[in-house]
Amino acid sequence: MNLIVFSSNPSIPTGRRAISVTKGDIIHHPQHGIGTVQSIRKRSFSGPNESRFAKLFFPQNEMTMMVREQDLGESVRKPIAKKTAQEVLAHIDRFEETVSEQWKTRANKLQAKLDDGDPFSLAEVYKTLSLRQKAENLSAADRRQLSQSEERLAEELAMAFGNSRGEILERMESSALA
Repeated sequence: MNLIVFSSNPSIPTGRRAISVTKGDIIHHPQHGIGTVQSIRKRSFSGPNESRFAKLFFPQNEMTMMVREQDLGESVRKPIAKKTAQEVLAHIDRFEETVSEQWKTRANKLQAKLDDGDPFSLAEVYKTLSLRQKAENLSAADRRQLSQSEERLAEELAMAFGNSRGEILERMESSALA
């Protein structure tokens, strides 16, 4: 059984497009990373109307999630391809933006980018906070956000390149601190 949904999520690099998922497909969730579609079936929760749900599993957190068909396009996307992964690494290298010295303002702006789940936004958070870390100027919120961006980005880049997480982290660091 397939689910075909239209995504209006602006963070998807290719814009609004249909995504088709089937059992066994690999997907990406902005907060939970890379996962797989375990099943697709009709379910009824406290009501007579059955809806189609996709059961998703995220191994990094050992978490299972049920998502209604109509919400799937807003929740997940296909992982990035190698070409996009190369563009993300180049973006880390080129990206330059100053952020507020006020930790709360900075944290809110960077959290919005983390929540977006777009790999280019994650790259911006990673680069910004890597440079602050090099200058030994990280708040507790900065450290948490750096860890999140590094973890989420490394997982997706490793999948796209077929490299280990360690190799990808080295590439990310050399791009950020070049």
